[in-house]
Amino acid sequence: MPYTGNVLFFLALHAALFLILLGHWLVAGGMFPKAVASFVRVYDESPIRALLLGIFTYGPIFVLLLNTAKLPGVPLRIVMIAAGLFSLLIGFAGSAGLALRIGRNLSAAASPWHQCLRGGVMLGLVFITPFIGWGFLLHAGLASGFGAFLLAKPWKSKPAETTHISVHTLQ
Repeated sequence: MPYTGNVLFFLALHAALFLILLGHWLVAGGMFPKAVASFVRVYDESPIRALLLGIFTYGPIFVLLLNTAKLPGVPLRIVMIAAGLFSLLIGFAGSAGLALRIGRNLSAAASPWHQCLRGGVMLGLVFITPFIGWGFLLHAGLASGFGAFLLAKPWKSKPAETTHISVHTLQ
């Protein structure tokens, strides 16, 4: 029979993980709405391509992050930890597009913030599901988010549209 303390520990751990995931998706959606909208387009057009690209790019970085203790030398470990955490943040930001896409399908009339919240709640509940959520879906979601980030290329800015205002229109 499990002890009450153990049950409460795992319940608090799940709640914390859920809130961390949801917080990252909402912050990414609020700070970078155009980038997250481009991630949604990637998920609309080619979700399998985003997943496969993420597996082949994010996967090796994540495996190296898990094996950081086996790397020789402290500077290399620090660089690998920084690269791993940065790729994890990219995966969170990219999967915000997945949360927004799910939210748009759940409530098309809501504001983007509410869509991201609703989709993030559903996606977070799927990710914290014991065993299949932790072991497969969470990693596949973060890998596809990393792939969506790479496919959307948010670092490439589009040229700004210039508008020409004549002096006559101001008078």
